[in-house]
Order: sequence, then C-alpha cells, then structure tokens
Amino acid sequence: MNIKDYYKFIKRVDLFILLPVLFLIFWGTLSIYSASVHEYGNLWLKQLFFAVISVFLILTFIFIDYRKLLNYSVHLYIIGILSLIYVKFFGLTILGAKRWIKLGFFTLQPSEFMKFVLLLIIPFMLQNVNLPISIKDTLKIFVITAIPAYLTLIQPDLGTAITLFLPFVFIVFLAEIPKKYIIGTVTAVIFLIPFVWNHLKDYQKNRILAFINPDADPLGSAYHILQSKIAIGSGMIFGKGFLHGTQSKLYFLPEQHTDFIFASIGEEWGFIVSFVLVSVYFALTLRIFYWGYKIKNLPGKFICYGAGGLLATQAFINILMTMGLAPVVGITLPFLSYGGSSLMTFSLIIGLVLSVISVYKKERLQFG
Repeated sequence: MNIKDYYKFIKRVDLFILLPVLFLIFWGTLSIYSASVHEYGNLWLKQLFFAVISVFLILTFIFIDYRKLLNYSVHLYIIGILSLIYVKFFGLTILGAKRWIKLGFFTLQPSEFMKFVLLLIIPFMLQNVNLPISIKDTLKIFVITAIPAYLTLIQPDLGTAITLFLPFVFIVFLAEIPKKYIIGTVTAVIFLIPFVWNHLKDYQKNRILAFINPDADPLGSAYHILQSKIAIGSGMIFGKGFLHGTQSKLYFLPEQHTDFIFASIGEEWGFIVSFVLVSVYFALTLRIFYWGYKIKNLPGKFICYGAGGLLATQAFINILMTMGLAPVVGITLPFLSYGGSSLMTFSLIIGLVLSVISVYKKERLQFG
C-alpha cells in the first residue's frame, strides 16, 4: 500500500469510532490487570491476548464489504444455534450455569457471538422491505431472535438473553413500525409480567427484590450492589490510585473484573475518569446512530441502528447496575469487562459498523 492508497484508506475510516474503541480496549485491559492480579495472577494476560485479536478483527473488517458478509448470515445463524444446542448438552458449567464451550486454555460463550450474528441476519432479512416495516416482517425477525434468546435463557443466562433482543427492538423501532403495534406490545408485556415473574429462578427474583430494597438482605442477595456502591463512593473525585482499591483488593467487591469492573474503576480512578468513560460510550453511540441516520442503504442503516442500540443499552445497564440504579442482571460492560467472547463480539460489531461506513464513503468518492 503506497502513501496515496493509505491516505484514501484513512479517509474511509471513521476515527471518531475507531479511536474511542481502541481507548476502551486499552483501558479495559489495564483495569482488569488492577482488578485481578492480586487474586488471579496472569488472568489479565488472557485479556491482553483477546485484546490483540479484537483489534486485528476491527482493522480487518474495515477492508471487507459488509454486503458480502450478509450473504453468509444464514450459515452463521445455523452454526450459532447448533453451538447453543451443543452448550445445552455438553457445555462447561461454572457457578451453576452452563454457557461455555471449552477450547484448550480458554472458553468461548456462543450466546455472546449471537449478538453479532443477529446484527447480520436481521438486516439481511429486511434488506428489501418497504418502510414502515410490516407486522409480518416484524414477526419473522422476532422469531429469528427469540430462538437463540430462549436457548440462552435456559442456560440460565437472563442478562444475555435480554441483550439478544436489543438489536431487534432498536431496528424495528427505527424502521418506523406503526405506533399501534408498539402500544400493543407494551400492553402485552405489562400483562405478561406476573407470568414472567413466576417463571424466574429464585436467585433472579432475589436480585430484583434486592434492587428494590437492598437493606433487607445486605449480606445475601444485596451484597453485590451494596459493595459496588461503597467502592464507587469511596473513590470520590480522583480515586484511591491505580492498584490501591481496597474493596476489590480485600475481596469485598465480587466479580470486580467482570460484571462490576466499573465499580473497581470508580474506586481507583474516581469520578473524573468514570465520567470520561461514560462520555466515551455516549459519544460513540451517538456517532454510530448518526451514520444510521445518514446511510440510506437499509441493511447498512439497520446494522448501525442495532449496533448503537445494543452498545448503549448494555453499557448503561451495566453502569446503572453497579451504582444500584438497576437490578443485577449479569451482563458485561462492553470492551472493559473481562471475557474474550464479549470483547471479540463487540469488536466484530464495531468492525461491521466501520465496514458499513467504509463502503458508504468509498461509493461516495466513486460516484459523488
């Protein structure tokens, strides 16, 4: 690649998306080192390994035309469903949940990768629709989403099952679905709440009750929330300093390198850095939504809408959860929480978004 080609390539890359993501990946690896080195030793090296792979995936996807990937979406969907079925019978069980496939020295979580697959197959199925989207098309993609969500729910993994529906929700909503269907769906969900509650596991019910009244069981179901709030509050404005968190280092804060990584960051780096991270997520989401609005090609538009909605909702649910403002649902903080499957999945999603943008810019340069 000569200098001229390199310059053309840089012009096709949205640095307002790429650079914040690279920053989050770096900060995530650094934070996982601090949160885990005292307890798990070299766990951060695994995350570093996946971080390198993730950056490679993002940069590689920029060169790939996303429209070619759409043609493989059905194949990837079938592989994903078969993987979830395999997990049901032969998966690795950790802490009572069977969610992983063991591959040598690391494990993969197929339900995480289904987020990326759904962001391919839903736009593929809707590429020739007329807006506003019809109820028939809505039901088709609902079924496509519900199958992996159900297989994830019975693992059990309520948090990931919920997030699998996020691309569907944002794409359908922004595909101008008639308001009467939205009102009908919300009404149906309200009436289904008692049914859903009766079918939740006991620990899931306890998490919701702990969110409503954490003082009722401070050493049991509310322990995570209370310790997380203590960690964040103790960080105050500037934090206790790198490697100097007490709630995490003295084992008071559970899952400090996974679901509660934001609490660990808040304790060590304080409000300023925490606010910067929240701002990065917010700006990143707005940028992706901006491209979803600007791009006229329906699959590209839906990919951006679905990716932005998934990233924003999962990030802010996790952050609100650590602050005691949402129930503990067990979902990762994108790019920051420990977990190779989560990190690679969101990197694939960002790579897909950058591919959409790259194709759009390339065609504008050729025909504009």
